[in-house]
Amino acid sequence: MKGNEGMSVNASLPSIYVAAHELKAPLVLMRQLALELKATGSDDVVTIERLLMTVERSLRLVEQLTKTSRLEDSLFESEPLLARAICHAVSDELTPFAQASGQEVVVRVSRESGVAIGHRSLLTALLVNLCDNAITHNPEGSRVILSANAVPSGVLFSVRDEGPRISHGLFDAMRSQLGKGPLPAADRPRSSGLGLWIASQFATAMGGTLTMTQHHGTGITVSVRLPHSKQMSLL
Repeated sequence: MKGNEGMSVNASLPSIYVAAHELKAPLVLMRQLALELKATGSDDVVTIERLLMTVERSLRLVEQLTKTSRLEDSLFESEPLLARAICHAVSDELTPFAQASGQEVVVRVSRESGVAIGHRSLLTALLVNLCDNAITHNPEGSRVILSANAVPSGVLFSVRDEGPRISHGLFDAMRSQLGKGPLPAADRPRSSGLGLWIASQFATAMGGTLTMTQHHGTGITVSVRLPHSKQMSLL
């Protein structure tokens, strides 16, 4: 990170970027076909909705992969970001997806969290990615808790899911692999590990670092700490 002048990061895994570009066209076509099928009044509404949800999630992942391909040669201007506004924007975007999965996105932002310094597009994409992953891993009837809290000299943004526990060995491997490359979680069969890698790239670009915590009951929390703005918010 270069203070308030900008942020840059050295990205990797170029083959993933190529795959992202190759996947986008067929995914867009699948979405169009599903919408056309829905418009015909097909009785199989559940299957159509599941197809649309899968396509939309895949397209979000492709867009984020494409964005990571530009991190290496880009300079991102930092700006003051109101934590509450960012969290609610993410919740608004993903609430329909969560509701379609029988889940709820809960926003918990402390008054002290205030304003963070970061890049609006990258931070929003990072939190959308983490919430998207949480919804995918959660069983029906679960919650995704998106929070922001003040910590020493920073603001901690966190996403907690209520998915199944994973083994200690695998959890430690996933935590040590953050920022290095995808690592699938065998105990979570729908996980490719790609979402966490993308989120770690965005965090690094903003001068932050992802951390992971596994809870005693169920669920994992993934967090990123960003510097706290010294500017007073007018809101």
